[in-house]
Formats: sequence, C-alpha cells, structure tokens
Amino acid sequence: MKRKLFFILSLFLIFSLYTFAENFPQKAKSINDFVPKGWKILKDENGSNFITKGDLNKDKLEDVAIIIEKNDKKNIKKNESLGPDELNLNPRILLVLFKEKDGTYTLAAKNDKGFIQSEGNEETPTLMDTLSNISIKKNVLKITFNYFMSAGSWATSTEVYIFRFQNNVFELIGYESNSYMRNTGEEEKVSINFSTNKVKMTSGGNMFEEKENKPKDEWRNVKFKKKYILDEMTESTMNEILDTIYYIE
Repeated sequence: MKRKLFFILSLFLIFSLYTFAENFPQKAKSINDFVPKGWKILKDENGSNFITKGDLNKDKLEDVAIIIEKNDKKNIKKNESLGPDELNLNPRILLVLFKEKDGTYTLAAKNDKGFIQSEGNEETPTLMDTLSNISIKKNVLKITFNYFMSAGSWATSTEVYIFRFQNNVFELIGYESNSYMRNTGEEEKVSINFSTNKVKMTSGGNMFEEKENKPKDEWRNVKFKKKYILDEMTESTMNEILDTIYYIE
C-alpha cells in the first residue's frame, strides 16, 4: 500500500510531552468536585459542556467522561504567523468517572499527557481545534478528532479512538481513520481492531471523481508491541502504532 496515508497522519501528529501536576480526588460527591481551581469544563463550539454519560463498567449506572481545560490568560499567546490572531495553549485533561450506588463518583481514568490537544498549536498555528466529540455507547468510550488546516496543507482527516474498560483499565480496542486531500479528493482509510490484531487499509478511493474511485482493501495481521491504555496515550502514540503497521515485512 502507498505510504501517503502515513505521511498525512504524521503531518498532524506533533510530538508533545505534557504532564500536568494537578491533584484529583479519588472519590467525590459531584462532577464539579473533580475540576481543580483554575480549570473549567471545556465547552464545544455550540456552548455545550464536553461531558458524556453512559455505563462503562456494566453496572447499569451512568458513568461520566469529561474534558477540562486550564483557564489561564498567560496561555493565550499572540500569533505572528498565519492562522488566528491569538492561540489558546491552555492544556486539557480527560477524566473518566464511575458512578457509585450512593450517587458519588470515583476517578476511574485520567489522561493528562496531551492526548487531548490544546485548541491552539504554536508549531502549526493554522491547525484548527482537533477535538470533535466524546461519547459513551454500548459500554465503550469514543473520542473523535478532526484534523484540518486553514492554510498550508490540503490534507484532512477524521480519527476515532475506541476504549473499553477491561483488565481494570481503559484499553484501546479500536481505531478508525478516514483521510483525504481536499484538492484532489484522494481518500484513504485505516481500521484497526486491537482485540483481534487485524488491520484493514483502504487505498485508491476518490471522493470527487467517480471514474477514479477504485478503493482497494488490504488486510494485515499485526502483533502490536503492547496494550495501549487511555491514561498513557499521548499525541505521538499513533505514530508508534503506525510504525508497527507500515514497517512490518
């Protein structure tokens, strides 16, 4: 398969080593009790909180996943390049809370390693906010990212990460990517099932030209180096996964 998709995805996977020294309670009465001072629950473009609810550990109680963002004006930087006038570099943290029978919440998972990227990006200021959606359905947590640059690249992609609570952690069990070139319509897809170690790669598609739309599927069995855990995910984790897929013999 052509390596174009690897290049497209790598274009957006910018390395970072975020860690945030915030203390979170292991158990609390309300969701807001898990939001540290100087942080806020992130809102989407429609003004709704980035909160999703649903049963994640199969106890028939409504668990919660939320994304919080640091609220510090010092992290709003002036942009001297293409893109918006200002860049919001405030870090974000994903929290997963299990609801208990007494109505309290227990901290079940936390990602503070930059997997949920800041709204702005100093290295690529034309990259729009990548966070699209979080949802809980059928006992799994899905996190969706959209990669779109207002200038500097025609490439765009949508990526979905799927996590399930098993072995007392949230393991990455699935990944879906659909990328295409906005100028030519060339389209490629990747679907990974980490439970079966099977990868489906689709190349040769075209969103604009019916005559050139000749998608071809390629299946691979891949032995991944390790289990990927929600708490440990970073911006560079997918580079590691793609290396395993694209460079096997």
